[in-house]
Order: sequence, then C-alpha cells, then structure tokens
Amino acid sequence: MQLAKWSANTVASSLCLTFITGAVLAGGYEDGKSGGTASARNVLSRFGSKDTSNLNISQPMTSPTKLMQTMDGSRSFQANITSPASAKFLEVFIQPGGTGDLQRIVVSQDLDTNGAFDNVHTIPRPVSGVCGNGYIACDPGTWNHCRYFKWAAGPDGKLAEASASITDLGGCYCINQSCGSNLVWSNSSVILQDLGGGIVNAIHNGNTAFTITNVSYDLTTIDYFGRVTGSTTTAAGSISSLTSSPTIGTLTGYYSNWGGLTSARDNAAMAQSTDPQSLYYLISNSGAAAQASGKRSSCTITRNSTVETTTRTINDSGTGQACTDHLIFIQVHKVSDYDYQLQYIDSGPGGLGAAHHNCGDNPGGNGWHVLKDVVLPPPDPNRLEKLMQANLTLSSITGPGCNSGSGSVDGIVNGFDSPVQTSTACPASGAQSPTFNWGYYFQLKTDQYNEGVDDQCATLESDSSCRLQSETVDGVQTFTNFNSTGLSPLPSCRNFTGEVATNTICRAWWQKKRTYVCGSQAYDFSAIGTRFGTVIPSVTDNITSLNFDDNTLTTTGWSASNGSITLPGRDPSLTCEQACKTRLPKTDTQVTVTGDVTDMRNPATSYDFFYRVCDQDNHCPAGPGEEIVKDCQCINEFAEAATIIQTLRVAGKDTICTTGNRKPL
Repeated sequence: MQLAKWSANTVASSLCLTFITGAVLAGGYEDGKSGGTASARNVLSRFGSKDTSNLNISQPMTSPTKLMQTMDGSRSFQANITSPASAKFLEVFIQPGGTGDLQRIVVSQDLDTNGAFDNVHTIPRPVSGVCGNGYIACDPGTWNHCRYFKWAAGPDGKLAEASASITDLGGCYCINQSCGSNLVWSNSSVILQDLGGGIVNAIHNGNTAFTITNVSYDLTTIDYFGRVTGSTTTAAGSISSLTSSPTIGTLTGYYSNWGGLTSARDNAAMAQSTDPQSLYYLISNSGAAAQASGKRSSCTITRNSTVETTTRTINDSGTGQACTDHLIFIQVHKVSDYDYQLQYIDSGPGGLGAAHHNCGDNPGGNGWHVLKDVVLPPPDPNRLEKLMQANLTLSSITGPGCNSGSGSVDGIVNGFDSPVQTSTACPASGAQSPTFNWGYYFQLKTDQYNEGVDDQCATLESDSSCRLQSETVDGVQTFTNFNSTGLSPLPSCRNFTGEVATNTICRAWWQKKRTYVCGSQAYDFSAIGTRFGTVIPSVTDNITSLNFDDNTLTTTGWSASNGSITLPGRDPSLTCEQACKTRLPKTDTQVTVTGDVTDMRNPATSYDFFYRVCDQDNHCPAGPGEEIVKDCQCINEFAEAATIIQTLRVAGKDTICTTGNRKPL
C-alpha cells in the first residue's frame, strides 16, 4: 500500500506543520520555544509511535468506518481515500520450448472480481511471434507457414483469439530460434508485458470501468490487479489538488475519447504553470530543472507516406467514308489492356449482322474496318493505373439522301466492342458513299505512392556526447537502458487509398521513437567549497554568540569578512536517549527428554524483557502487566548482551561435535 503510506506521511506532515507553525509564530523566542514544545508533545502523543500512527492516520484513510480527527480531537471527519480493490484478476503464464517458441501460454481470469479464478484459457498452439494486440504461430523454430491471431473478448470478458491478417496486427516481433538464440529468457519481461497489455486491452474493450491498480511479474508470469471503479471520498475540501481531481466518469471516458486525455493534461499543466504554489511550477522553475534541461532528449524517425492521384486524357477525332450505302456502325475494340482500335462496319438494312460490303481499305476482323489504332502509354510498375472512361462518338452522317444521325457509347460501362450505329440508313446512291464524323475520349487515373523519411534524430545521433538510452520501433522495444534487447519488429504492411485503388505497402519499419542522453550535468560546487573551507574551521562557539570568518564571491572576486550570530539561551541536553527496561512473566511449556523445562530452571519463573523509549515527560510507557526493572535513564546493557551472546556461542560448541572429539571453548 505505497499510496496509503505516502498519503499518511503527507497528511501527518501537513497537519503537524500547520499546527506547529501557528504556535511558533505567535510571539518571540521564548513564546516560540514553549509553543513548539507544546506542539511537539501533542504531535508525538498522536503520531509518535507505530500504533498511534496506525490508529490516527492509516485506519481513517483506509477504512470507511474509522473517522480522522483534528489535532486537538475536537472534530472528526471522513478521510477515506481508497476504493474497493480486487485481488489478482488476470494471470498470464508462459513456458518457452526448446525451439524458442512459447510452447504454452495459460491465461487465468477472475471475471467477477471475487478473488478466485473462474476462467482458464490455454493458447492451443505454439507462439512464434508476439504482437501488441495478438500473436503469430508458425512451424516451431522457423518462420514458415505462419498464421496470425488477434486477441478478443466476449461480452462476459472471457478471452479468445480470432484469426487475422498481418495487417490487423501491430508491434510484432519474432521470438523463436529462427531470429536469434535465447530471446525469450533474455526478454521475458518485455514479452510478458506485451502479451498482458494486448490481453488487458481486449478485455477492457468490454468494460471501461474496470481499471488496473497494480502489475507484478517474474520470469514466467505477469499478474494484473484491478478494481471496478466506484466513488472515492475527498479527504479535505481545502486541498485544491484533491477537489479538482477528475470524476470516475471522466476518467473512464478517456478510454473511448483518448484525445481528451491530452487536452486535460495540457489544461492542467497550463493552469499550474501560472500558480507559484503548485508543484509543477516549483519543479519547472527550480535550479535543478534548469541544470538538467537538455540532458535527456526524445526524437522520432517517421516514414511519411502519401498517395497522389493524377488524371490523363487521350482523345482524337476525324472523318471516315463508307463504301456502301447502308447502315454504319462504329466501335472501340480492345486488343489488350493498353492497345485499342477504332473500327467501323457498314451493314445492310437488316442491321448489324446483315449482309454487308467488305471494302478493301484496311479491314479488321469479321469485316470491321480499322479507322485508327489507339495505343495508351505503358503502365508504370510503381503506380496503380486505371482506365476511367473510354467514350466513342459517331455523328454527322452525310451523303445523298442520308439523314444525319449520331450515337455514343462508354466502353467502361457497356463493355468494349459495343457498336454505335447511325440513326437511319442511307439510300443506294451508286458511287457516292456517305461520310461520317468520329471521335474518342480516353481518361486514365494514376495513383502515385510517395514516401519520405523524416529523421528528427540525425543531430542527436551524430553528436558524440549523446548515447542512445531507449528505442521503440513500431511498438517493439529494441533498446532499453543503453543496451539492445535483441528484439526486432517484423515487416508490416499499411494500406494507402487513392482514387484508383488501395495501395498495400510493406516496410521493415514505420516509426522509431528514441531517447538520447547527452553530456553530463555540469554542477559547479567549487565556489561553495571555498566558502565552506573558510567558514567551518573558523567557527567559535562563545555560548551566547557564534563567531566565524567568511569568504564570499562577488562580481569583482573573493571578499574576506567575518560575522557573528547571537545564540539564544540553551536548555541542558541529555547525553543519550532516555529509555527504560521492563519485564513480563513468561509461561514456558517446553519439554526435553529430562522433563518439563520449569522443573530444570532455578528459579522456575522466566521473563520476557523489553526496552522502551521514554516519553517527553520522562515517563516509562510500560505495557500491561509489565514490571519496570530500570526506570528512564541512559541504559547501557552491553555487558549483559555480550554475556548472552557468549552463552549461546558456548552452548553451540558444547552440543555440536561433528568429529566425535571434544573441542576447547
């Protein structure tokens, strides 16, 4: 209960300082002396021992039925600062195999937070890689035939895993022998925290009111302790840092609105930065903070990716002449993905498929004539391209007796080889053949994936005075405490969507977060040492005054001087801490082979002895039934202690004789 212990100390210190300050500042030296003495007596009477501290601080702060009292005992108030906590609610156990894979992972859960596990889930396959939200299972000891799984939990909180793809997982790294030796044992704490963190996150998705209160782990197990958040009582309305604490609803709401947590943090820092009494202000503006600034620096190396979409158009138009006097059809014929033909055909009155005339000018397949070859630019292997439009128009049919007709078709919508025909046929006209206007319009869109690396760590990395303290690559801890962990992230893929399609890009890493420690703190205490070396040896205690030589550093150099401090009257001081010795009769029922111990001891009565510190009134605080052997004084029991130790030593040598021969004492 570190929180309770810290809180108890803090409250006790605050109460004591407030009470003593009020008394000490009431008058002059003698008034301050008497006030301080009275305050100290009061404080020691309430908090001067382990039992009184527990009774007056720890119990009121941890029990809803025990009230805290003011220093004079005149008022009582509720000061409970804890909420109901469960026992261990989640345990993750790992067992590495000889191939470096996790041969066994067992997850035990306390679903109803009653202190007992009621659901045990065993992963049904060896685990070859660990991710921030799941795991990877491959052939043991290899990285072959890998399958991917993501942690999940049902409405009841029971853990499960669902099949996934590599793009569904994040922060993955290999742990078996195909990636290195002894990786699990060397990084078990990191692996346990990544496994446990992913599992807890899946469980937390179902119940945001369930919070983690403590985490502990050893070489093969990580334990999570938690509670269902409830109401917490504010200890004192006058303490602004407590009354301004967020409510339980606000805190649990951060899980789904994590952006609000950043905003709340910034608002709190801004509010305290202008308050000279706040801890944030005092620490930020302290000399130590100024000296330490710049020593530890964090930076990132980020792979920035974008998709740029461009549009290209290819179009042309012209005229054609048919060698017949019937219907005219025109179409775009797809030869290949980037090769097209503009074709026409003339047909009999029956329409397409009826008898038609085969003119001799560049005939295509099945009697179609090629008006124009359209060859699009070849595709770029680094880009995604798509033909968005392929429009064909036929218009302005002219000739003796022809009615002007028109038509159009979109090859993308209707399919290629979809003919466009004139609206009416032209009558027979002998040698005079009708003419027509044609046109086409192709539109292509291209997705260009662009990538760049924003290296914010280059300056720190090139600085010889800087050392890499820690590094996280895509959520995988690769460097910690100035040493490599031996872990490395697996290549991962991300989707980038443009106007054409979705680009799936795979890279060895996407972001690196680093912390460097540069140089050393330059504290210069030489001037203090010089002054210290002058003052301390020269101090003279004249009972009523304290005289000394001084040497101070000014803007023009060192300046020698001397000083004197008037001393107040002194009370006689004790040479030791006053203590007393008590004894309490002891009932001894031990037996040996020769009988009851009381039959062997002379006298038969035995005692337990206690040494107790006397109170401020020089009174021995003997316990119930205790007899005072020595009253408050400077007790020196060294001779008795030495005798007891020697007796035990001699008794041991007398009873232990491993060689069978007696040994001298």
